[in-house]
Amino acid sequence: MLVKIQYLITTFLLVLFVSACSEVKFSQHYECEAQGTCVVQNGKAVYPSKVVTIEGGNVDILIVNDNSASMSFEQQRMADRFGQFINNLEKKNINYRIGFTTTDISSTQNKARDINQNGGLQDGNLISLSNGKKFLSSGDGTIAEKINIFNSAIKRPETLTCENFIRNWINSGKKINEGNYNLEYYNNCPSGDERGIYAANLVIKNNPDSFLRDDADFQLIFLSDEDERSQLYFSEANYALTEMDKGVNLAQNIRTQFPNKNFGIHPIIVADEYCLPVQAKQLLNVVNGSYGYEYDNARKEAQNIVNAERKAKNLESIKMVLGDICSDDYSGQLYDIFNQVSGAIVDNIAIECANPSGLSVTVATSDSSISYEVVGNLIKFNKKLPVGTKVTLSEYSCPQ
Repeated sequence: MLVKIQYLITTFLLVLFVSACSEVKFSQHYECEAQGTCVVQNGKAVYPSKVVTIEGGNVDILIVNDNSASMSFEQQRMADRFGQFINNLEKKNINYRIGFTTTDISSTQNKARDINQNGGLQDGNLISLSNGKKFLSSGDGTIAEKINIFNSAIKRPETLTCENFIRNWINSGKKINEGNYNLEYYNNCPSGDERGIYAANLVIKNNPDSFLRDDADFQLIFLSDEDERSQLYFSEANYALTEMDKGVNLAQNIRTQFPNKNFGIHPIIVADEYCLPVQAKQLLNVVNGSYGYEYDNARKEAQNIVNAERKAKNLESIKMVLGDICSDDYSGQLYDIFNQVSGAIVDNIAIECANPSGLSVTVATSDSSISYEVVGNLIKFNKKLPVGTKVTLSEYSCPQ
């Protein structure tokens, strides 16, 4: 009798154990069925077919803003037209970040002080925005609110302070080579030794405030009316270009730091003979512009790098934007830059599990070279898909 009771108890416990294991085995499938995202058939979760429209991916945009004297006019023009740029990003549902830094690099002659926010506006640090953040993102309020945040960041108060100091000095009848002009300039002005390429290199190297994301494209915009180091590297040994100042090195450093990242460099600079004298007249001929050779070298090298990679993949070449800082209207140049920003973004689509059964993928495109493979729970394409592309996923099931 005792043996029979022990047998019954053992059998009962075994049934409970098997039942418990079965519940654990299929619990994840039952959960998706309860949520209405799948049906469970023969112990497998079956997901219905669906069409995925490729929307914008992740894009990080760095604006290197020359905050030295003579730049307030250009900063205002950028502010006047950048609203449409943000509107275009929003329409494409691009997950963007826009960070701002200046061309000001610290040195023994250019120390941290009040005018540069005690170093906060130097050395590739991101400018603090009016909303307390370090970069503008797609989730920062309404479009109008984001445009206001952008405008307050691009229009630099230290630039206006410096320009007003220079005007007041000249209008009072004094010359810039007399009195304590140099001391007052130091106290009222950020550095006139513009080093935007150096600053961009520091952002690439240090990634301040975790601004740059691993899964985001990167677009770099320079806004400056002078070359790196005001082009004094041609004539003065103290202004010789370091490796961090050279445009070619910047493009190469971006590719070294981010081997697989899509990137572009777009300088809005003094680019022709017409623009040069226009810039010289803006601030009583005290501050002169200069051709942006090194900025354009950065653009050319970036373009060469990217187009060599595109050629290897049988893709058409692209042309990065060389903007004209003397243009009356930046909207056309910003639109051209936007076309670079809003290009191919997405190259994978997530599915519900690894090793799905019955999955087929159809891409609505005339590009017959597009192919895919399933890696883990991702459908990975051999190239990035243009925004707006429709991808049809068939019904598929996930293993037990």
